Amino acid sequence: MKKIFQYIMLAVVTIVMASCTSDIEETTATTGKNNVQLVVGEFPAFGDSQTRAIGTPDEGKTSWAVGDELLLEIDNTFYGKQYATFTYNGKSWELTSGELVYREGDPAYIPHVYYAPNYKWEAGKLVLKEGKVAGTDEYIEGTAQITPNGEAITVKFSEATRNYSRLRIATMPNKPITVTIDRYTPAGSSDMKWDQKYALTSDEKGNAYLYGTFENNSEVTVKYREAALTTHTFSQATESAKSYALDATVVSLTDEGITYDQIVEDVKKELDAGKTYINIILAPDVDKETLEAILIGLQDARYWSINLTLIGCKKIPSGGFMHFDMLKSIVLPDVTEIGENAFSDCSGLQKVVLGNLTKVYGNVRNNGIFDGCETRSIDLVLSKDQKAMNDGEAEGRYCWTADIITDYDLSVEHVSKKFLGYEFKSITCRYKFE
Repeated sequence: MKKIFQYIMLAVVTIVMASCTSDIEETTATTGKNNVQLVVGEFPAFGDSQTRAIGTPDEGKTSWAVGDELLLEIDNTFYGKQYATFTYNGKSWELTSGELVYREGDPAYIPHVYYAPNYKWEAGKLVLKEGKVAGTDEYIEGTAQITPNGEAITVKFSEATRNYSRLRIATMPNKPITVTIDRYTPAGSSDMKWDQKYALTSDEKGNAYLYGTFENNSEVTVKYREAALTTHTFSQATESAKSYALDATVVSLTDEGITYDQIVEDVKKELDAGKTYINIILAPDVDKETLEAILIGLQDARYWSINLTLIGCKKIPSGGFMHFDMLKSIVLPDVTEIGENAFSDCSGLQKVVLGNLTKVYGNVRNNGIFDGCETRSIDLVLSKDQKAMNDGEAEGRYCWTADIITDYDLSVEHVSKKFLGYEFKSITCRYKFE
């Protein structure tokens, strides 16, 4: 009896082991694949290059670059939804985060594939990377399929559609700018922003980009160190998949050997192009002759129509802008020292933006820098770090010098809207030049 029981137990164990062996073999035959090759088509470049032509045409990004990322989602019955990031190394696409696993014989498909540099996968959702802002890069969805043999995933953007436009801002190379926009829907978002501010850095060609939809009457203002380079209002909403250009270019007059006539011609070209915002880079110690050449270049401008920004100059010579009757505003973000009669007889000035002044020459009643100007109609903007100016003799001429201790915005003069003895329409000390 005991032997019969042992035989029965042995048979049961044999059956169980055979069953387990069968399960193991079946699992091995249908293991998941995770070494899938990603095959990606050409980069979907914007077309219609003439919309980006300021000076010379610029096609923008036209091919994949090292470091570009693609965000994929895969779905199948056994493993469910998974999310992964592939990165381009210059030759092929490598899996750099997440996983894409599926079983042979279990149908898998790719519901979503994105080129969205500002975003990453997080808990199955696309979220902005730390420090990134919607609207500063692309947000395109392409298509993807697993090849019949299951060894690769092919990705295509040839039929992808962009539901946003692109704005190329043409300005100085490799410089930080700020862009303020109202009525704007960034790429990757469905919420229209009424007051959005972007901190951008232009590339080596002087271009900075924004991606989104600009609504009718959307206003865009581009600034460099709080100096307005241009302001534009869209007369109608921008079209999806179309590229637009905004001219915030700056004329450089710092080249060694540049002549008086060349300065006149360069400035005149800006005027002839219909610009009312004219931006110029000058040497730190700009001379009177250069400013005279700028005046000649602007002489055909209508009265009080030009917004002039001069970047780089630290010292304004005596009489530097005397009789610049065409000026509506002047912005001097880097200036620290101003000579007498600097703005005399600029009768149409409505706004003056100055840097952190340390020395100003000229008596209010004799060689005053704003004599002949309607200062009570001028909005004056000063540096946040501006000190109160003390009047006294220096170097044989009447001179105002910055107080070492007293902040101007805490002074009695600021409250009474006075500066250097002149009364202004308004005086603000809100920004700081970096």
